[in-house]
Amino acid sequence: MKTLFGFFVMLGMQAMCLGDGVPAVFYAQLIRGTDIEKPAASTWRPVGLKLSKQLCPKFRWKYFWEVNRKAVSVVPGNFTRVRLAPEREIEVELRDSHYEVRLFTGGKLSRSSRQALQARMSIMGGGWEKSESWFIVVRRDPPTVE
Repeated sequence: MKTLFGFFVMLGMQAMCLGDGVPAVFYAQLIRGTDIEKPAASTWRPVGLKLSKQLCPKFRWKYFWEVNRKAVSVVPGNFTRVRLAPEREIEVELRDSHYEVRLFTGGKLSRSSRQALQARMSIMGGGWEKSESWFIVVRRDPPTVE
């Protein structure tokens, strides 16, 4: 019972902080899914275990590589736009009880997703290029790599 009470107190504190105009930090990751065992660039890193557990059962690729990562600070009621690659940008907008992620490809809106603040991760698929695909992951917890 004490644990449940503590959870609701923390949830209320998080809502109060968001209402006070304090920025929330999200982490955006550009991910490549492929069957190729080695990364295409030396800067690419394997995704962490938590993200791997989300991606592997749902998508056919054997390997998932983190191509880029950015911390995104968003003030409630506003949005922040970040570029993850020359042709891929996202906007993260923070509202009272949810956040919205908008994915832009070549400067044009291609997808959007709305999540409750309690949802810790949003995954949006991009396109297929040759024998691989890419994904955008927006999450609340800092990503790790293997």
